[in-house]
Amino acid sequence: MNRSSLKYLIVGLLAGGLVSSGIDAAALVSPGSPIAAGTAAVHTVKKKKGKKKKKVKAKKKKKAALAPPAAPPAGIPLVGLFRFTPGAFAGGNVSGSYVRLIQPGGSVEKGPFFVNPNSKATTYTLLSPGTEGGLRTGSYQEPPNPAFSPTGDALTNRIMAPQRFAFILYSLSTAPKDPQTGLDVPPPSISVSDGTLSGQLQAFSAQWNKQFFNQGSPKPDGSSPGLTSPVTGTYNADTKAYTLQWTSQIVGGAFNNFSGVWHIEGIFEPRCG
Repeated sequence: MNRSSLKYLIVGLLAGGLVSSGIDAAALVSPGSPIAAGTAAVHTVKKKKGKKKKKVKAKKKKKAALAPPAAPPAGIPLVGLFRFTPGAFAGGNVSGSYVRLIQPGGSVEKGPFFVNPNSKATTYTLLSPGTEGGLRTGSYQEPPNPAFSPTGDALTNRIMAPQRFAFILYSLSTAPKDPQTGLDVPPPSISVSDGTLSGQLQAFSAQWNKQFFNQGSPKPDGSSPGLTSPVTGTYNADTKAYTLQWTSQIVGGAFNNFSGVWHIEGIFEPRCG
């Protein structure tokens, strides 16, 4: 482990032992731009002395018709189970499903990346499917209660099998209320258009050391702070093979301002009925 990763590991473990800090959701909300309402101007024209003032309405200028914005492709919703192909590492190459953690101030292309001392793939934490095989769209995969062992290991195992990250078990869940921000969130949704995937994973949450870290895109309030990027991917309608990737910056907690780079792939199984 390099010195930088050891430093962040120590910080994470110390901070994780404390009571998790909540996020002020209001601080994440980007204020909307107000829309000014146009009104007809009325002015007074003075007549000759001794005559009454007469109000004259100013003529409204006709505004040029604005072209409506191009509507994004609606896409076809893919409702069902996105099964994970387990992550693998061989010959210095990573394949399958994995996550990497960018250190604060880094970039997706160059890092620097956090070195997971429990991963043979160093900066890559390899993902294995959980009891349900992967990520469901159109419904939630909630964590158990309690969500953690007394030592801080994540107990949820429906999406992925818990993996060691910095010596503590790490896992994933989705729920109607984001456990970090307390905001209501919709279930995951993914759509396909001409073989390209897009969607939202606002409910996507990671659990580690008795703390929750939202790792969705966009965030529960709809924002995309820092390195957070849209969910994108590919889909083969014949084989149902897919890839999904996105980046999500952590806001608050032991890994504040770190960013998760997610890559999951496998086979999509449509929900029947």
